[in-house]
Amino acid sequence: MNQRDLHPTPPGGKYVLPFAFTASTRAYYRLWLVNMVLTIVTLGIYSAWAKVHTQKYLLGHTTLDGGRFDYHGKPIAILKGRLIMLLALAAWTFSESLPLLHAAIALLAVAAAPWLGVLALRFRLANTSWNQMRFHFSGSSADSYKAFAKSWALLILSLGLAWPWATQVKQRFITGHSALGQARLQLQPCSGALYRAALGTALAAVCYLLGTGIIGGLIWQTATLSGFAHGIAVRFGEAALTQLDIVFFGMTSALWVMATLGYARMAISRVLINHTTLQLATLEARLVWSLPTRQMLGLHFSNALALLLSLGLAWPWIRIRTLRLQLQSLSLLSSSDLSALPLRTSLNRLDDARGDELAELMALDLGW
Repeated sequence: MNQRDLHPTPPGGKYVLPFAFTASTRAYYRLWLVNMVLTIVTLGIYSAWAKVHTQKYLLGHTTLDGGRFDYHGKPIAILKGRLIMLLALAAWTFSESLPLLHAAIALLAVAAAPWLGVLALRFRLANTSWNQMRFHFSGSSADSYKAFAKSWALLILSLGLAWPWATQVKQRFITGHSALGQARLQLQPCSGALYRAALGTALAAVCYLLGTGIIGGLIWQTATLSGFAHGIAVRFGEAALTQLDIVFFGMTSALWVMATLGYARMAISRVLINHTTLQLATLEARLVWSLPTRQMLGLHFSNALALLLSLGLAWPWIRIRTLRLQLQSLSLLSSSDLSALPLRTSLNRLDDARGDELAELMALDLGW
């Protein structure tokens, strides 16, 4: 059946092209366990292959308008990047006894961040495709330094209050130099929506604090009424009970922090995605992410709780669950189906993964 039949034109002459995600938790658990065991056995060497297999599995189960995404990164290229990453980390670690050298490495890392961001985006997009059509990134290092300098200047001069404008400057550089084939992505002005997302995150943090307090209070009340706390104090001493209190407080605090950060990241992503357009002479489209705030609140609180209670073993379930919820509510509102996109054959391969791995080491926010 033709995709035009699957997605008939709604009123207004737009096609609603949904994303689909078909990965299963069971299959991803198997992949995750195999990757983890082989990475440990090979002292980390297999991690490059693990990354490729994970990306290929997740992207391979993601479709848009019948076209499938794919990942084309080479494990050897990623391994080379990770070796450079380890050397950089080793230099940072062993220079602690030499304050001047330690500070010089830190300054060098900060100065190299925009350059590394460009390298990382080139690698990631050049090795990602949809329907056998590659993404690519055309931003230069010079433009990256200008965008990052303007972004940081806004943050510093406003004492952080201009964060939405700073985020918009950086993301417009990243999105505006990204393309699928010959169709360019653009980020529309969204500083007001980012301010509202920040306010929503603050309210979410309050909700999570109340939820964490209620759960913590119920657990502590149960331990007290059942005699568990008294038994610990009698058998191991008051010091042991104090240590248990500290651990319990740490876990409830971690639950609050993880839930709040997860919500904040998704709230910002929702704004940026909803202001992203895809433009070509014969095609005009925009992304629509309709995930309700109520679902986001429940998702991140339950994810953080599951991760803590399982000591991290619930991570595969959390990842698949989150991606499924995200992609089920994501669609592309287009003036036509995507057959209008012509294939771009240049820049179809990039094997320099230095920037990608170093960007991960420095936790650079690349917006992808």
